[in-house]
Amino acid sequence: MKLPISILSLLALTACGGQVTTAGPGKENEAVLDFVATSELPAHEKIQLEEQIKYIYVNDYFVVVPTRRGKYLVEFRGRCSELRRPKWTSDMIDHRVSARLLYADHDTIRGCRIGVFYELSEPKFNELAALGDAPGAESYLPEKS
Repeated sequence: MKLPISILSLLALTACGGQVTTAGPGKENEAVLDFVATSELPAHEKIQLEEQIKYIYVNDYFVVVPTRRGKYLVEFRGRCSELRRPKWTSDMIDHRVSARLLYADHDTIRGCRIGVFYELSEPKFNELAALGDAPGAESYLPEKS
């Protein structure tokens, strides 16, 4: 009788003492969140687009959408791994309220719900692009061509 209780106790202690790993934000996401918080970027509920949505991948939580009026950092409500897929599939169909506007909390990009838009000035965009340019780190935004 003591052996089963000992084994159960050992399993319980091992489970409680183990480190739980979740699919939470990585260091690059923390860097972008810190950038947004310290930059005090103006938030918008909607942005005006051209014909199609074009974006620059930042990470699974953020993209930059260039428009005629400037660039906007788009934060999603959760992880969006669909942004990295090279081809469109049926589960990536976007929900759009309007053909010319994107709305936070209503519309999607690649099937991922948009949380908020942050307006980026050109200097702030360059600062965001340089976040990953520390020695030994990879860049979060592709270099300008």
